[in-house]
Amino acid sequence: MLLTIVTFVFVLSVVVFVHEFGHFAAGKLNGIYVITFSIGFGPKILKKRIGETEYAISLLPFGGYVKFAGETGEEEGEKKDGVIPEDIPEDRLYNRKNPWRRISVVLAGPFMNAFAALIIYILSVWFEGVFIPNTGNVVTSVAPDSPAEIAGFMPGDRVLSVNGAALVPGVEISDLVDYEENAVSTFVVVRVTDTLTFDVSPAWNEQEQRLVVGITSGAPPRVGDVQRDGPAWEAGMRPGALVLSVNDTTVTTYYDLQEMIHSRLGVPMRMRWVQDGDTLSADITPKGMDAPAEGEKLDVVKVGAIGINEFYEKQKVSFSQACVYGSRTFVGVIEAILRFLGKFFTGGASIKAVGGPIRVGVMAGDMVRWGFVYLMSFIAFFSVNLAIFNLLPIVPFDGGHFVLFLFEGITGRSPGKRVQELMGQIGFILLIALMAVIFLLDIFNLFR
Repeated sequence: MLLTIVTFVFVLSVVVFVHEFGHFAAGKLNGIYVITFSIGFGPKILKKRIGETEYAISLLPFGGYVKFAGETGEEEGEKKDGVIPEDIPEDRLYNRKNPWRRISVVLAGPFMNAFAALIIYILSVWFEGVFIPNTGNVVTSVAPDSPAEIAGFMPGDRVLSVNGAALVPGVEISDLVDYEENAVSTFVVVRVTDTLTFDVSPAWNEQEQRLVVGITSGAPPRVGDVQRDGPAWEAGMRPGALVLSVNDTTVTTYYDLQEMIHSRLGVPMRMRWVQDGDTLSADITPKGMDAPAEGEKLDVVKVGAIGINEFYEKQKVSFSQACVYGSRTFVGVIEAILRFLGKFFTGGASIKAVGGPIRVGVMAGDMVRWGFVYLMSFIAFFSVNLAIFNLLPIVPFDGGHFVLFLFEGITGRSPGKRVQELMGQIGFILLIALMAVIFLLDIFNLFR
C-alpha cells in the first residue's frame, strides 16, 4: 500500500509539474512577469528568489503552480505588502497581453504534457528496443483432411524449422511455407521427445479461396515479465519460465495458459514449470484484474491474473527508428483515448471503463511492480490523458480559457465580465459534479 501511495504521488507530481512548467516557460517567452513558480501546493517549505521570480517547494507534493502578475487582479495588495515590486510595466501583466499570447500560454501546459509523453515513448524504445513476441511455433489444431493431417501433424507438435529456415522470434510458420501450387515444404517438428520430418504440399481451400497447409499455431507458454509481489512472483516464478501444466492439464500455448488463469479468479491452481533447468511447482491463486470485455460495447470485466506477461525478445533500434516507433505509439494512444471518449459520450462504453484518482493510484502501484519501463509508459499515458482532459472547453480548464481568448482575438473585444463569471460558475459546478461521479465510480470499481 505504501509503495502504491508513493508511486501515485510521484506520477501525479511529475505529470502536473510538466504541465505547469509549460505555462511557466510560455509566460517567460511572452515577457509576462512570473511572480511564483512552485513545486507542490500549500505552505512553502523552501523558497528562493532568482531575478524577479520566486521559486518554491511547497508542502503538498501534488504537481505545482505558476502565478503571473495581472492574472487574478490580486496583485495590488501584494504590491503594498512588498511581495512583488510596484513598478511592474503594464505590458508585462498577463491581462494586458494580447489574446493570442495568452492563448499560447494556456495551450503550453497541454502541449508540454503531450510533448513529454512523446519523448518518453521515443526514449523507451531507444533504450529498451522493440518487443518481438515469442514465435507461434506450437501446433494448436489440424484441419480434417488437410495436407497437414495427411502428413501426420498432431496438436502439440512444436515446429523447429520450415524448408531449412529456423523459426525465430518475429517469424511465423506461414512466413516460411512455400505456397506455390505443387510446391513441397519440409517441416522439422518435435513431438514430446522425438524429432520428426514432414513434407507437405499446400492444397486449395474453397472456403478461404487460397492454398493452405491446414494447421493453426500459437506461442509456447513461456513467461516474460513477472510482476513483483504478484502471485506468480511469490510462488517463485521468474522471467523465462516455461509452464508445463495447470492442475495436471498439459499447457501447450500461452493463449491456453492465459485462458486457464482468467477463468480461475480466486481459485487455487497447481502449476508446474521449468526454470533454469529445474522443474518447479506451487499452488497459485489468481487475483482480480480488469480486462476488456467481449462485444462491441467497451466494457471491463474481472478476470483472474497471477502477474505474468508473455515472453518476448528485445531488438535494439537506432535513434531514428526509435523516433518512428515512439511516434506511432504516441499517435496510437491519442487515437485510442479519443475513440474511447467518442464511444463513452455516445453510449458505446460502460462507466466501468472510466477511472479516477483511486484507479490511477492503483494502476501506478501495479506499474512500478512490473518495472521502470512500465511505470514510464504509464506516466506517458497519464500525461496524454491530462493534456486532452485540460482541453475541455469549460472554465477553469485550459480549453475554457482558450475559448474565451479565441473569442477576444476574433472579435476584438473581451467577453463581458458577467459572461466570464457565468462560465466560471457553470464550469465549477460541472467540475465538482464530474469529480463526484468519477470518485463514486472509483469506489464502485474498487469493491465490485
